[in-house]
Amino acid sequence: MPESRVLLMIAASLNPDLLRTPHEMGLEVVLAAAVAPADDSLYDVHLAVDELDEEAVLAAVRDHLAHGGRIDAVATFHEGALHVAARIAAELGLPGNSPEAVRAMRDKFLTGQRLAEAGVPTPGTHVATDFAEAQAAAAELGFPLVLKPQASASSQGVTKVENETELKAAFDNITGLYEPDAFRDGAYSVPNVAHIYAYPQARGVLIQEYVSGEEFAVDMVYGGGEYRLLAIHDKPYPFAEPHFIEGAYATPSALPESEQTLLVDTAVAALKALGATVGGAHVELRLTGEGPKVIEVNGRLGGTTAFVQESIRESTGVWGPAEYLRAVLGEPFDFTAKEQPTPAGFTPLLADRSGEIAGFAGVEEVMDVPGVIGVRWMAKPGDHVVIKYPENPVSCFALILARGETREQVLSALEGAEKVLRPVYTD
Repeated sequence: MPESRVLLMIAASLNPDLLRTPHEMGLEVVLAAAVAPADDSLYDVHLAVDELDEEAVLAAVRDHLAHGGRIDAVATFHEGALHVAARIAAELGLPGNSPEAVRAMRDKFLTGQRLAEAGVPTPGTHVATDFAEAQAAAAELGFPLVLKPQASASSQGVTKVENETELKAAFDNITGLYEPDAFRDGAYSVPNVAHIYAYPQARGVLIQEYVSGEEFAVDMVYGGGEYRLLAIHDKPYPFAEPHFIEGAYATPSALPESEQTLLVDTAVAALKALGATVGGAHVELRLTGEGPKVIEVNGRLGGTTAFVQESIRESTGVWGPAEYLRAVLGEPFDFTAKEQPTPAGFTPLLADRSGEIAGFAGVEEVMDVPGVIGVRWMAKPGDHVVIKYPENPVSCFALILARGETREQVLSALEGAEKVLRPVYTD
C-alpha cells in the first residue's frame, strides 16, 4: 500500500471543512499553528508556532524534517500566512506561488504597477507615505478616489473620497490603522485585524482611481499551466459608499456569457501578470463601460471562513479547497461542474451596534426560513462588537448560506434570515 503524502498546512481555520479536506483526500496533515483545533482528528502533527511568523515557521519545519518528518506539499487558506507558505514551498522546492508573486498580490501598489505594465485593465494607482504624496496623487488621478491600506484585507480602512478634506481624513485614518492592538467603544474592545492581514514592509496608503460599475468576484484554481474557473459571484446589492463592507454573494452569475468570458479572461491575465502559477485566487473586478477592470487580486481562495466555497459547491458541485490542494500537490484538477448550476448564495449578518453579545434571537426560526441551508457563527456569547467603520470592518456575527430554484428565492431566503436572526446584548 503506498505511503500517504504529507501536507504542511499553515494556520488553522474557523471553517472545519477546510481542515477535513486533506484527510478526505488521504493526506497526512502537519499543522503549523499557534493554537491547534479542539478536534485533534483534523491533523496528525501539530507544530506549535505563530503561523504568521515566517522565520519561526521555517525553523519549526526545519526541525520537523531534521527529526525524520516529511513534507510533500505546502498549503494555507489564511490570507495573512500566504507569504509564509510561499517561503516554505520555495525552500523545500515544492509547488506553490513564489514569494515574489505573493508579494505582488498582497501589496496592492505592486499589484497596480504589475497589471498596468502588462496592459491588464486596472484603476490608476499610487502609494503615499505622507500627505503631500497623497495630494500629488490626487492631483494626477482626480476625484473621486478610493483610499485603502497598501496591504490589508476585509475592506479595512477602504474609503471613497470626493475632495481634499475627505482625502486628509481618510489618509490620517489609514496611517493610524497599523499600530493599535484593538479598537474600542466605551467598555467594548475588539482586536485590530491589521495585525493579522498587514504585509511586512507595506504600510503606505494606496490612492486609487474610483471606478464605477457593478462588482464581481472570480474564484479560480491554477497549476501546471492551467487556470480553471470555480465560479463567478455576483454582488447583487450596491456597497454602502463611502465604505465597502462586503455583503451578499450570488452564483451563478446573471451576466450574459460574453461578459462572463471577459471577466474570466481578465482575471487570468491578471494572475499571469503577477506571476501566480500554483494555487487559488479570488479576483475582484468592476464591469465598466470600457470592460472589466481588476480592483484587487487575492492570492487564496475566496471566503475560506465565509461561505464562498460552500456557495460554489451548492451551485456547481465543485469543492474548491480540494482542487487547490491538488494544485499544490502537483496533481491535475479533477472536477467537472454541473451543466446547469443551482442558484446559491450567502450573506454576512452584521451587528447593529457596539456592545457585548449575550446570545442570539431567532436561532430556531432561521432554519425554518425557506431556502436557508446553513448558519456559521462568527461570534459567541461574551464577545464584544465595536461598530467603527472603516477602521474596524469586523461586525459580522453570523453567515447564512441559501439555495433555491431561482436567484430570487436565494436572495429572499437571505433577506428572510436577516430579519429573523439578530444578536441580543448584555445591556
